[in-house]
Amino acid sequence: MLILKGKFPILNFLALLLALMLAAAPAARALEVKAGARPPEVVATEFYGWYLEALSADQDPLSDRYDTFTRYVARELAARLVERLQAGRLPQRDYFIQSASYRPAWQRSVRAATVRQRAGTADVLVTLGDASIDAGPRQTLALSMVLENGVWKIRQVAAVDASRSSAEQPVI
Repeated sequence: MLILKGKFPILNFLALLLALMLAAAPAARALEVKAGARPPEVVATEFYGWYLEALSADQDPLSDRYDTFTRYVARELAARLVERLQAGRLPQRDYFIQSASYRPAWQRSVRAATVRQRAGTADVLVTLGDASIDAGPRQTLALSMVLENGVWKIRQVAAVDASRSSAEQPVI
């Protein structure tokens, strides 16, 4: 009978390698989910097309179409908006278009561009309206988006005043 004594560096190395591979598996799956996610600007464009369509149909996207709404809006923001509504605090302007009213022409021209994207977060500029199509005012919005369960969702919206933007005071 053969009795093995001593240390076996190759077995220790293989055990270490196996442990590292098992530990890295969840991180690798998270990267796969991120890589498979639709780009934030695509999600933003789709959201605003749907949102403006709901407004033009005289529907409240938050209450009348909540299931669709939550596909685009981060859980935390959706919860805050619902809480405000339930408390009876009606806003003076629409949160997502940052205006008291909207122009139907905005629905025909929604453009979005990702300005910055880091692990799990993205900043997106959205422009509603097109000066070449509609002589009316355009609306530019800065969206903060977050990756939630492999899907980009809106976390925060702010109106952008392009006339006040500069190198020292960027729009995002």
